[in-house]
Order: sequence, then C-alpha cells, then structure tokens
Amino acid sequence: MLRNSFHSSRRKTPFVNAGFTLIELLVVISIIGLLSSIVLASVNTARAKARDARRVADIKEIEKALQLFYDANGSYPDETTADGSIAGWEASTRGNFMEYLEPYLAKIPKDPLNQDTGTINMFFSPRPQDGNFFYVYHRYETNWSCPNVPPYSKGYAVLGVRAFETKSIFNLPKAACGPDPCTGGPYPGFNPPTCRDWSGEYDYSIFLFP
Repeated sequence: MLRNSFHSSRRKTPFVNAGFTLIELLVVISIIGLLSSIVLASVNTARAKARDARRVADIKEIEKALQLFYDANGSYPDETTADGSIAGWEASTRGNFMEYLEPYLAKIPKDPLNQDTGTINMFFSPRPQDGNFFYVYHRYETNWSCPNVPPYSKGYAVLGVRAFETKSIFNLPKAACGPDPCTGGPYPGFNPPTCRDWSGEYDYSIFLFP
C-alpha cells in the first residue's frame, strides 16, 4: 500500500523547466549588445577628449621650448623636413620634427594619433575632419607683411594643431593677420602678402613673436 502511494505522489509532482526560451535568450543578447555599444562609445569619447587635452598641453610645451630657442639663438628656427614638407610647413608626421628643440625638451611631442593620409592639397582649403592629425610649424621672414601684429625685425613663426576630435574650433586660438575677414581669391593675402588667416587650415594656431 505504501509503495503504491509513493508512486502516485511522484506522478502528481509537476515538471519545472528551468531553461530559457529562444526569444528570452535573444532579448537578453540584444540588451547586452546595446549596453556594450553604449559603454564602448563612452570609452571612445573619453579617449578622444584625453587626446585633445594632450594636444593643448603639447603645443604649450613646444611654445615654451621655441621661446627658449629664440633666447639662445636670437631667432626662431628654420623648418627641417628631411622627408619632405607639407606646403613648406614642418609637420610631426614627416622627417625629424623640430629636433632642434631637443636641448630644451626631454622628448619632442607629437600628435597622439599623428596621422597623415597624404590627401592634403596645399592646406589652402577649409580644414575638414579628413583623418589628418598632426602638429605643424613654420617660420616667416621679415618681408612677409602682417599689418596688425607687433613690430618685428627677425621674423615670426606660427605653431599649430591640424585637428581636434571633440573641441569646438570656435573656442581655440586663431592666428590671423591683416584685414578680417581676409579675402582676395583662392589664396587670400598673397601677392602682395597683406593678410593671412590660418584657422582654415588648423583647428589651433598661434603666433610666436620675438
């Protein structure tokens, strides 16, 4: 009698399925994928902001070293472009970038990405987000007139950053000389050189004067 009662109670116990259905699994996978995408986007944005912060710090460091070079030599250095230049500018992606500053810097800073796609056309078109990220430097002679800048007798220089990733260009320094806006053909300010605006070529640009 006990035996039959035992088997009868076992038959009445409902079967519990502890697994997930296919739809439940797909929903869980979709949620995980969405969260992963959000986290990855946040991480990438944070990294881009960190690179932009480093760009500002690097340029300030280079600027100080250039002033030390001027104090020691009486002029700003000429460009050195062992592997060619970009429209006459010394760029951090080409050659020995500003190696003459080695006495003043433990390491010459370069853009965190330091990419040159080779698609730049003489720098005289508005700067797009074209995948080019590097630092630039150029020294101008005294005969390159710049009406609205302080008097100078030994030339001046321009130092810049090609592109930032997250910063608004409207809040960044802009090197420009002469009438504003600078107009007059595809290369405004040239022949004769009466004005120049480097903000169309670089997100960040500053003058260096004696």
